[in-house]
Amino acid sequence: MLNLSGVRVIRRLLSVYLFLFYIIVGFGQKLVSGPILLPKNDSCDTHWLLVKKKKAIRFESNEKLTVQEDTIVNHFFKRKRAYQLFVSKKLNSSYYLKLYNHKGDLLFHETYEKHHPSNNSYLFGSCAFIPHGITSIYRPNKMNKIYRTMSKENAHKMFWLGDNVYLFPNVDTEKLIRIYRRYLGVRKDRSLKMFLTSAVEHHAIWDDHDFGPNNASGLFNNVGLTTLAFKSFWNKFNLKQDSGIYEVLKTKNIDFFLLDCRTFLKVKKSSFLGNTQLNWLKKELAQSNAKFKFLLFSNQVINPKTNHETINRGLFKKEKEELFDFIQKKKINGVIFFSGDRHFAELHVDDTKNYPLYDFTTSPLSSPRHHLFFKEEKKNTATRVAGSFFTNKNYLKCTLKEQNNLSFLFFELKNKHGKQVFKLQLSEKDLGH
Repeated sequence: MLNLSGVRVIRRLLSVYLFLFYIIVGFGQKLVSGPILLPKNDSCDTHWLLVKKKKAIRFESNEKLTVQEDTIVNHFFKRKRAYQLFVSKKLNSSYYLKLYNHKGDLLFHETYEKHHPSNNSYLFGSCAFIPHGITSIYRPNKMNKIYRTMSKENAHKMFWLGDNVYLFPNVDTEKLIRIYRRYLGVRKDRSLKMFLTSAVEHHAIWDDHDFGPNNASGLFNNVGLTTLAFKSFWNKFNLKQDSGIYEVLKTKNIDFFLLDCRTFLKVKKSSFLGNTQLNWLKKELAQSNAKFKFLLFSNQVINPKTNHETINRGLFKKEKEELFDFIQKKKINGVIFFSGDRHFAELHVDDTKNYPLYDFTTSPLSSPRHHLFFKEEKKNTATRVAGSFFTNKNYLKCTLKEQNNLSFLFFELKNKHGKQVFKLQLSEKDLGH
């Protein structure tokens, strides 16, 4: 039997446990997701967050702060409230963001540092399946440790290369409220939240599973619904074009071209990027003054053997050849391709042009592996860089450095634990300069 002192010890332990449980659950109930730092400009940062609608949330910053409700989310989900926070800031200044509940308890505190010139690291990844609701039937166990690892990376921006959410065909894709429910369900995941709130700036392109059903083309009927959701959750309302989700993000040394491989995909018309987007891309490439041009595709570009979704397949090759010919004739230097989709990672190179063109494929982040393809794909070595084929969870980190008046790109493919499994260094001279 326990003596009196033993009972007191147990009571104290239980009290501490219940107190901690209250803190964790109480705070978790208020802040459901975010704040997530989304595409921004030099004068304004944009954050998105979701809270449970109970009592007022108070926001605080040392810079001018404008709070705007996400009216679509709030219309559909009466028990939750979504907000966009616009922080007006001085050029290259730091600021803090705090959130309090109605009692004055601190729910969130993060300091967003000014972009230091030495912090030129960027992350890339694709295929971010997270089971929620009916999709748990497909894969009930979560495999998302990788997001906790990525939250510890000292990176400036993250680029999501498609399949960032998996819409369930003929269920989610039929109604806007179901699409939004899928996004919200995914963003509540604890490991993903840790990465999304880590002060990294998030950018995204989409592929078939964000866009609609598996292998969906531009003929998908409900593209208007999925487009609205994608723009809402990734802050894409500043796009100038009427159709498609593509843009260029300009920085001092790198221009990022975020391309749309779904909206204009029409097999019978041999259209992959489509004339409008392809002409826009060529114009922007010709006008770019950046040393490096990163072209972000959701599908592979250089792989010559695959029958999977790629611009280098069948009738689509005409567009690919047009783009490559343009890069060569106009002497567009510093071009590198990035892709996802395949559920494995690899690096292909086309060394038949003015300078080698590389295509980094990084996939998956948290989606299941496709074992059926690995045996055949492993043999596909004609243009693959030796040692780059990797079939477990992975992400790509790229760091820009200056040495002896030359710019270098350091690429690291990492597994879910952050361990380097492949590396490559390229200088500006390697890419045509």
